[in-house]
Amino acid sequence: MEESKIETAKGYCVINITKHLMSKLNINQEEAYSRLLKTEVYKMLMDIETGLFLESKEYLNRCCDIELDEGIEKLYSFINNN
Repeated sequence: MEESKIETAKGYCVINITKHLMSKLNINQEEAYSRLLKTEVYKMLMDIETGLFLESKEYLNRCCDIELDEGIEKLYSFINNN
């Protein structure tokens, strides 16, 4: 996949997860984005080797929810099994 398309896809993913966090946590955009930057989901999303940026919005939101609510170990388990 062309690098510019990958970067665009990752950008859309970041926007969607940020919006999800704003709604879920009832926080503003800056807080949600800052919170996202600290997650393992974000690190994996930025690593093109994982291909996480190709997943659906719903899947990525679920990954973020699992990490925030249940921890990184549960996140990895979810990703490995889905």
